[in-house]
This record gives sequence, structure tokens and C-alpha cells, in this order.
Amino acid sequence: MSYLQEVAGRRARGAGAGDCRVSFPIRSRVGAGVVLISYRQAVHFMAGVDDDSRADDIRWAFRLRELTQLKRPLEMSRLQAALRKDQRRPLEHQGKLTDKASRAVLEVLLAEDPELDPVIGSLFGIRDIDLPAPRKTALAEERDSIASLCAFTGAPDLLPADGFLTEDEIGSISDRDSFLPAGPGITPREDPMVEHDANAFLGWTRQESDRLAVRKFTDGNGRTLQIMNVNRWPIETRLGTDLIYYHQQRRSFVLVQYKRMVPDGSSWRCRVDDHFRQQLDVMRTLDKKCGQGEPGGDYRMVPTPSFVKICQLDTLDVDSTSMISGMCMPREQVEKHLERPDAPKYLDFHTVRDYLTSTLFAQLVALGCVGTSGSATTLVAREIELSLQRGKSVSVGVFSDESGRRPSWRTSGRRSSPPSRAAARAQDSQQVPLW
Repeated sequence: MSYLQEVAGRRARGAGAGDCRVSFPIRSRVGAGVVLISYRQAVHFMAGVDDDSRADDIRWAFRLRELTQLKRPLEMSRLQAALRKDQRRPLEHQGKLTDKASRAVLEVLLAEDPELDPVIGSLFGIRDIDLPAPRKTALAEERDSIASLCAFTGAPDLLPADGFLTEDEIGSISDRDSFLPAGPGITPREDPMVEHDANAFLGWTRQESDRLAVRKFTDGNGRTLQIMNVNRWPIETRLGTDLIYYHQQRRSFVLVQYKRMVPDGSSWRCRVDDHFRQQLDVMRTLDKKCGQGEPGGDYRMVPTPSFVKICQLDTLDVDSTSMISGMCMPREQVEKHLERPDAPKYLDFHTVRDYLTSTLFAQLVALGCVGTSGSATTLVAREIELSLQRGKSVSVGVFSDESGRRPSWRTSGRRSSPPSRAAARAQDSQQVPLW
């Protein structure tokens, strides 16, 4: 422990890269590129692995890089609670976590210490595009909105295998005002480009100043997601992003207002100022209008559409199709925090504990547990126009599931092409209608 603390301490002070060579009593190769190091039932360190080899009959030697000590030890029980029973064995007996279990563990780590985000990005080889801070933040926000819209469908086969952008599009991103390039663009999976005559897209009327990019994703099995990015303001003066998700068959939509964390000393925080409170007022008005609309027959845990996602957006990972970790809360929940006698002047992972993670929130949307019931598409069109008038960019996703299957994080296994490993595991699962 003392040696690892010394190496990690030098790296924290900028006096070293955090590289070292150590051995552990493990009888077989772990075979992971990133490891957690625990001591007395708590995780103390995270590091990348450049090489591992047998040291003797009971030990393996590891050449570690970027060894980083957690701000405070994370009890192993916290990680175990985030996993199913069959996923916990590597934590109990040493070994390699599955990809799904790894994502769950990383969410817990980031919730406990959000400042680990750049470390994790570096260890996993994230390609961060070097841009001026305002431009990077705005593009990162839009990239996350696209990833979130895909996750909201609960249909993993909609995600493009090679990322949202081609290499040519990545190369030109520094000259664009939006993450997706405007104009025809290149459609993933060779699907025909969605017709983006704006009059046919939710009735929204396009103006000459609007910059528009539309793409279509499909799993080839009755599920289609059309994503539209639109803005009419220069990226440097843009006041954030609104995300709107609309499910055609349910006639239901969810709206997410992004709020950015900014550096505040050694922490990242979201300041609660007059502008923030004004945005909550606008969301409250929308929620009220939705409550006055045509009632639907589906149950919702949260029947109003307005949510807030508070996250750190200092990295633009152009290759990723995953969501950024953040605090997701209904508008009412945020207001409850601000109505407390000791109302906080900022929101961060330490002052707010009862939030939804990005993954859990996406699962609730996919299953139809949140969102409006029976709302008309005119509300979505109106919200696009209002957002643009307020100086924002808007990411709109319209999901259609003609198959009527329950949204799932697994594929159905009915594809005509050779199934993936995930599809093969799910071939016997029963899909039932949700509405």
C-alpha cells in the first residue's frame, strides 16, 4: 500500500506518470486493460495495464500505468450491490468483469468521484478532440444527446458499430456549429437518408437561419429512430442543448434540459443562478400544459416530460456512442432541492444523492415508465421552436417500433443476418407488448 500510495502521489503532484511494476497473488491471468486494486474489502486504486506475466507459482506481475488513488476508499459492498449475483464473482475471487458489469462498476465509481472521468477516458483510450472550451462543451453536449436518444429506445441494434461520425466528418468537426454535419451527411448502415423537409418532421417549420442535420437509424426489424439536430445560433453564444424524445406509438415524449458542471476549486459544480431558475419556470409551464392535454391510458411513474441532466462536459469523445455519466432528475425533484431551508447555491454529486444515473434513466424511458401519456405531436413541434428562440440547440429523436415489442436492452434474435453474441443469448427471451 505504501509503495502504491507513493507512486500515485507523485502522479497527483505532476512529478510522475504513475507507472510502476507490482505483483499480486493471483493464480491465473486477469486479461484486463484496466484494473481496480482493493485492500481490506475496499477499492483504493485504478490503473491501466500495459503488460502482465507470471512472476512465480502464485503471483502475476503487472506493469501499471497512470496509477490513480481514489479520493476515498470505495467499499466493495457498494460495487457488489450494483451487480447481479452472477456478475459478482470477479469482485469476490479476483478476475475480469464482463462488459456490462464493468459499465455498472464505472457508474458507481463516477458517481462517488466524478473527477475520475478524465482518468477513465485516458485509460480506455478515448480520442478527445482538442477544441476551445466553449466549442468542445457544446459539441460534447450534442454528442451525448444523440447517445441518449439511442439509449432511450432500448434497442441496442440501432447504435452504429463505428460511431456516429465517419473519419471525414470527425476531421471537419472543428469547422462546424453542430456535432452532426448539416446537409445530406452520410447515413449509418447505408440506410436511405431520411427526407428532411422540415414541414414533414413533426410539423415544425424550418427558417432560413436554421442549421439542420437529420439521420436515420434502424435495426432492420421494424424499429426506426430519426434524429434531428437543429440550431440557429453560433456555437460560442449557444445557451445549452434541449433533448426531445418522442415515441410515435405511445404518443409520448420526454424533454431533457442539459446543465453543465463547471470547475470550482478542486470540484465540478452546477451553479444555481437566476438563469437556471428561469429555465425551471419554462419547464414547469410545459409540464402544466401536458397535464391539460388529452389523457392517455398508460401508467407513468412520472407523467410530466421535463427532466434535467447535470453533467461534466469537458471531454469530447468523438468515437463513443455511450452516454456521459450525470445526475438525471425530474424538474419537480430539482425544485424540491432548491426549496429546502438550506437551499444549495450549486448542485453536484455531493449535495445531491437521490438522482438517477444516465443508464437507469434511459432504461425507465425505454420501458415507458416516464414520459407523457397521450400528448400530441404539436407539443413537440412547439417546443423545438421555443428552444431555438431561447438560443439553444435542439436534438430531437422520433422513435417508431412497428413490431410492438417491449423495449429491451437485448436484441430479439430474429434478424436475418448472423446474430451477434448478445442476440444469441436473447433468442429465447419472450417479448411482450407494452401498450
